[in-house]
Amino acid sequence: MSLSFEEFRERLSTPGGAASLGLTLSDDEGRRVRTDDSASRAWYDYWVSTTVPSGPDATTPGAATAPAASEATANGHGAGGHDLSALRASPAAFPGAAPFDPHAPTPAATPARKSRTGLWVLLSILGALVLIAVVVLVVALTTARHWTKVDVPEQPETFHTEEYETGRFDVSMDDVNLCFVDQAWSDCIDAMAAEYDAVCADVELADAATRVCDEYLAAIDDMRSQGTDGVVASLGTFGNLERTAETATREVSNEDYRPAETHEAVCYLGFLGECR
Repeated sequence: MSLSFEEFRERLSTPGGAASLGLTLSDDEGRRVRTDDSASRAWYDYWVSTTVPSGPDATTPGAATAPAASEATANGHGAGGHDLSALRASPAAFPGAAPFDPHAPTPAATPARKSRTGLWVLLSILGALVLIAVVVLVVALTTARHWTKVDVPEQPETFHTEEYETGRFDVSMDDVNLCFVDQAWSDCIDAMAAEYDAVCADVELADAATRVCDEYLAAIDDMRSQGTDGVVASLGTFGNLERTAETATREVSNEDYRPAETHEAVCYLGFLGECR
């Protein structure tokens, strides 16, 4: 008579119970299967499938229509026609009944859990990389160093020397007297006065020229103070005056100054961008 599931489990927990059921389990393995519902059910289904029921009594009503045990069952095949001899020889090969780890997850659940674990690991790595990238970006922007980079250096202005007229005049005097002996005194005064007016009057004189002209004018005034009558008895030292424009030199720009060509450069993290 076939055992119920609970009777089967109780039999596994007794010494030699597994062997009495025809299972290749040790007593310790049987007790461990007994404590695991899924393993117990798997081994029970296996035991039921491998147990060949006795043929019905010929006198039993309806025996003529009862199905006989198939040759496959008699040879150790289960009701489904699958070869279970390997399971009887090696309990670990039976699904859900591994005696060495009764609490192990069923094979169907393992791939899904591994898949989820791998996904979380991948997401964690990607999240860490994104976080690192954001931190590096923030640090790079907050510590960026801005500076002015010179592309073309400044070209200083150069100068040359040139001579120019100052607008004033120099006056020189030679030793050739304008008058002569026995000349009318008034004519000599008029000749010197005309010379002064032509050279020294109405122009801006240089310092040395001013002294020459002042002395010349003083001589004319002295002659006038002596009257206008008489003739020239002797010649003095005053001669002809000559006027020339005063010149000087100055530095003149060559108009070649060029400012430096620059642009604002940025250096990130000390080595990215334009760093000195």
